[in-house]
Amino acid sequence: MKNLQEINNRLAEIRSAIDTATTEQLAAFETEMRELQAQKELFEKRAAFSSTFSSPGNITFNAANPSSISNQNHEERGDKLKSRGVVEFDLKELGELRAITVASGDLVVPNQYSNTLNPTFNEVSSVVDVVQAIPLQGGEAYRKGFIVEYGEGDYTAETGDYEDAEPTTDYVTIGKAKITAYAEMTDEAVKLPNADYQEMVRRSMLVALRKKVAKQIILGAGGTNQITGIYNAPTNVIPTASDITITTIDETTLDQIVFGYGGSENVEGGAYLFLNKQDLAAFAAIRATDGKKLYKITLDENGNTGTISSDDSYSVRFIINSACKALSDSATTANSYTMVYGKPLSYELPLFSPMTVEESRDFKFKSGQVCYRGSVWVGGNVAAYKGFVPIKKGAVTPPEELEE
Repeated sequence: MKNLQEINNRLAEIRSAIDTATTEQLAAFETEMRELQAQKELFEKRAAFSSTFSSPGNITFNAANPSSISNQNHEERGDKLKSRGVVEFDLKELGELRAITVASGDLVVPNQYSNTLNPTFNEVSSVVDVVQAIPLQGGEAYRKGFIVEYGEGDYTAETGDYEDAEPTTDYVTIGKAKITAYAEMTDEAVKLPNADYQEMVRRSMLVALRKKVAKQIILGAGGTNQITGIYNAPTNVIPTASDITITTIDETTLDQIVFGYGGSENVEGGAYLFLNKQDLAAFAAIRATDGKKLYKITLDENGNTGTISSDDSYSVRFIINSACKALSDSATTANSYTMVYGKPLSYELPLFSPMTVEESRDFKFKSGQVCYRGSVWVGGNVAAYKGFVPIKKGAVTPPEELEE
């Protein structure tokens, strides 16, 4: 049998090992702790008996030799004690007598917090990273010229005038727009939590600015303090006649888009299809009569970009952008712009200022608020003739009524 000190030491070892123990180890610890507690109870009973023997009128012990009983009436007293259920024993069997900590812990279990913040889903389209960014720090406006078409030579008589073949050019003007974001957080949120909420809020300002710009590349209305998006590009850069109208996504849709873009001499490479996630799912759902998929969708690691291919002859790069209306959505009305196809570098994004995030502890000092604001001066417009072709949703022709 272990002595009391050994029991206490072993119980302490078990308590420290519980947090990392396996299920099997916990079961073994439980059995062992019961045995140790039983031994401990025995020692406690012996300690109680010791208290009885040391009381006035009871048996006295020699301090130098606890096992030698000096009372002359030892046998008589022993008989009386036994008759009352008291057992006589040697004090050496009691071991060391001291106060024992059986268990300890907090009165209230404290809340536990992770020191990390799980991110949400991506909310910024990669379109903002593939268009043509033009650094123009401190500028006010930006004018970009482009070629509409080249002239063509012709036959000329020996003394005749040379054929006019001047190229046609035009330009777009890109003004600046101010895009901002603002957030506040309490001083407690900065100082007390384990997780770094402060850094998260700083980063969120940058995300908010990029999120807005990514959508405005598609939707921007243009005009004063507005980015001009592809949907609203001037007709001198994207003529309305060049729009492609598609009623529904089917086995011919990708061909219509690819061969409907660009000039008459080339099938253009390097173009991207900007589309809603719902339309990407519609491409993936098209099946042949034998049930096989007609479009192969390959996703990049980031999940926002990838390729669509209808066969082994060619594939089209795509970027998901929620700003694009879904052609496959029944709520999208006829003649609405949906997908966009073209070369990303045809869209120019002049940056009139760096994207900055500033922190202030003064504005709401009394209420203990830490304030953050982010801003950027930026412009945007399509800057290449027919650089993109918008896809309109065609009107669905109702089936003819059956003749009676």
